[in-house]
Amino acid sequence: MHKKSNDKLKRIFAMLCAIMVVIAFLASIIVPAAMAATQQQLKEAEQKTKEAKQDVNAAEERKKAALAQYNAIDKQINDTEAEIGIIENQIEQTKEDIVLKEEELVQAEKELEEYQALFLVRARAMYENSTIEYLDILFGANDFSDFLSKIEMISQLMKYDQDILDKLENTRKKISDAKIELENILVRQEENAKTLQQRKESLDVTLAQKQKLVDELTKDVEKYKAIYEAAEAAEEAMIRENQRALSYAANPVKYTGGKFAWPVPGSQRITSSYGWRIHPVYKTRKFHSGIDVGAGYGLDIVAAADGTVTLATTNGGYGKCVIINHGSGISTLYGHCSSMLVSVGAKVTKGQVIAKVGSTGVSTGPHLHFEVRVNGSTTDPLGYMR
Repeated sequence: MHKKSNDKLKRIFAMLCAIMVVIAFLASIIVPAAMAATQQQLKEAEQKTKEAKQDVNAAEERKKAALAQYNAIDKQINDTEAEIGIIENQIEQTKEDIVLKEEELVQAEKELEEYQALFLVRARAMYENSTIEYLDILFGANDFSDFLSKIEMISQLMKYDQDILDKLENTRKKISDAKIELENILVRQEENAKTLQQRKESLDVTLAQKQKLVDELTKDVEKYKAIYEAAEAAEEAMIRENQRALSYAANPVKYTGGKFAWPVPGSQRITSSYGWRIHPVYKTRKFHSGIDVGAGYGLDIVAAADGTVTLATTNGGYGKCVIINHGSGISTLYGHCSSMLVSVGAKVTKGQVIAKVGSTGVSTGPHLHFEVRVNGSTTDPLGYMR
């Protein structure tokens, strides 16, 4: 009886061993195959993200060039409007000057006419009474010297009248010439204003065309951004799927708890926290799935805990990226690296240097993007380091 029980236990133990061998054999085939398939899908997702990003960059460059042309034309319009404003002010001033010259000319002509009339009256009187005046001068003189003095006085009086007439005529002529010159200036100014107005109207048409082009290119940028974000989301989904697949796979390293090592020993500066923020590149509100540690280019990046490297590749927006599986469904991601010092399948220990700080992928400067994922979903990394 006892022997039968032992035989039965032996048969059960043998069956369990056989089952374990089969499971191990299947795991050795299925898990690597699943990992390989997932890695291939991830590479395809990365390629789509990369191509979408290139389309975004090309669309943004076209928009940038169109905006530069738009701004240049806009500046020309502003400069032209300023010139028009200056000339319009000059035209107004010239018109005012012409009015003043007309008033001065009227006054000068009036004074000239009045003095001419006075001169003619005196000249006529002197002519009509010249004999009497000459006799008066002749007989009224005390001596010959006095006679010459009186003749000189009459001559000077006539010369004085003529000088005044000449000056009045010169003044009238100068005012008339100045008025004519101002009128010529006004004609030229109005022609310049007309030319500038035509130029502005032409520039307005060109600006409207450029505005239409900028609007169309803006739509292109938004379209390609939407494609890029969809590709990025698909890639994110692939990463999460990859993590789930690897988390469920046989992993001898188990996360036993404890505080994670700070991923950049050379810098403690957090430049962007976990959660919603305005994206530094796209300027739109996006969820930030990790923390950014500002650090100098080339500083060491270390493993936060013991684990197995499940991803070490160039990964779209993350740039050069390393993912470590720490067991129990927990993994960490290290993005924007300048170089990676580990490869897929490598066993790493807490504090081991795995990469260097860089600015690859969608990045505005050297820093580490650090994530903690639980079964593929992100969580605040600070909860594992405090």
